[in-house]
Amino acid sequence: MQTHREIRQLLSAAGHRPNRRLGQCFMTDLNLLQAVVEAAELTGEETVLEVGPGTGSLTEELLDRAGRVVSVECDPVLAGIVKDRLAGRENLTLLQRDALAGKHAIAPEALAALGERAVLVSNLPYAIATPLVTEAMIESWRSLQDPAVRFDRMAFTVQKEVADRFAATSGSDYGPASVVLHILGAVRIVRSLPSSAFWPRPKIDSGIVRVDFQPQRAADLASIDTLQALLHLAFTQRRKHIATVVKARNAPFEPTRFAAALQAVGIDESARAEAVSPEEFRELANRLDRTNG
Repeated sequence: MQTHREIRQLLSAAGHRPNRRLGQCFMTDLNLLQAVVEAAELTGEETVLEVGPGTGSLTEELLDRAGRVVSVECDPVLAGIVKDRLAGRENLTLLQRDALAGKHAIAPEALAALGERAVLVSNLPYAIATPLVTEAMIESWRSLQDPAVRFDRMAFTVQKEVADRFAATSGSDYGPASVVLHILGAVRIVRSLPSSAFWPRPKIDSGIVRVDFQPQRAADLASIDTLQALLHLAFTQRRKHIATVVKARNAPFEPTRFAAALQAVGIDESARAEAVSPEEFRELANRLDRTNG
């Protein structure tokens, strides 16, 4: 693992400055970086996906702790630093590209490099944290039925507001990502991280989050596509009563069937999306999937 001074020296030698637009904040507290690794509970056999390796500080530790590491870095200068420092490590696959292929898919090249099972361990760039973690869980759900990568667990750092969103089960922080994570697995905030643990120092604190995919729980969801359509409909109109969101233009559900499904699940028609539990959303999606089929 690299100290603050070593990271700055590596960047200076490469003529590079942290790119705030890409959310480049380097974790410089070695004890807290170690806490991220410990939260993943690696056994030495796993294939790890690391997104945003920066100068390779966390990467180096992961290579010692895991079977293989697939590290994805979109910044060519940072990817070059990692390659120069760790090129001799046979269990490293370094991909210079975006981790996401659009907003709603993990890059196929990254998935192909992982194989059937993986663990995500990263100091995640802020801009991609929510879609990446959500898509990793969706990919895991698809693995129950079709060839796909199962992310058995994830341990990562994110800004506090994102950590709160992932862990929420109701209220203003609650949203589509919250529902997906709680329907398909278990979420917990392992610990908070002060902004002083990073350089450049961000304006807000962060947290280490652990997400475990739970196959038995995930198998209770009939269709991830129906759930996503429902969540988009409900949370893009989160101030409306749940019974009225179906009146939106091009709503994917027939109003009469939607009303019947609400009644069957026992959801109060006057409730707003932030008051509907993950379990209620799952049962509503399942019933809508049956009636729309």
